[in-house]
Amino acid sequence: MAENLTIPKVAWYKRKLIWMLFLVLLAGGGGGAAWFLMNPAEQAAKAKPEDTSNRAIYVSLSQPFVFSVPGGTRDRLVQIEAQLMVRGESNESLAKQHLPLLESTLLDVFSRQSADNYLTAANKKALRQEALNELNHATAEVLEKRLFEKVLFTSIVMQ
Repeated sequence: MAENLTIPKVAWYKRKLIWMLFLVLLAGGGGGAAWFLMNPAEQAAKAKPEDTSNRAIYVSLSQPFVFSVPGGTRDRLVQIEAQLMVRGESNESLAKQHLPLLESTLLDVFSRQSADNYLTAANKKALRQEALNELNHATAEVLEKRLFEKVLFTSIVMQ
């Protein structure tokens, strides 16, 4: 009793269609895997996070400096607003912690100038450099490190 089992014969076009679908799926899967592995956004996400310990941070002083300086025939009243550039959040924290020392040092530097030192760009540049040197000297005595990179004048008014 041998049963006559017949395997249905698939037409050649159906076999061809099955093979084509298989190849399309295989190529699509390979292309998707390559895109996932080579995607620039994925590579950027896997990259080491940016080191923020060296980025520039600007520390604002609590209020403008107001003082008088000798000039020509009479004393002049000067108002200066300044910001200090430090590198990294740890230096920012140290600068904010020592704001009274910084403001006192800057007031000493600013008030011992003459009115002429606030008139020209070259004199202002020299004043910024002197202020930077004095600030770094004052903090080096307390913290034993150079803290500031730049002193920036955001406003200078003289009457």
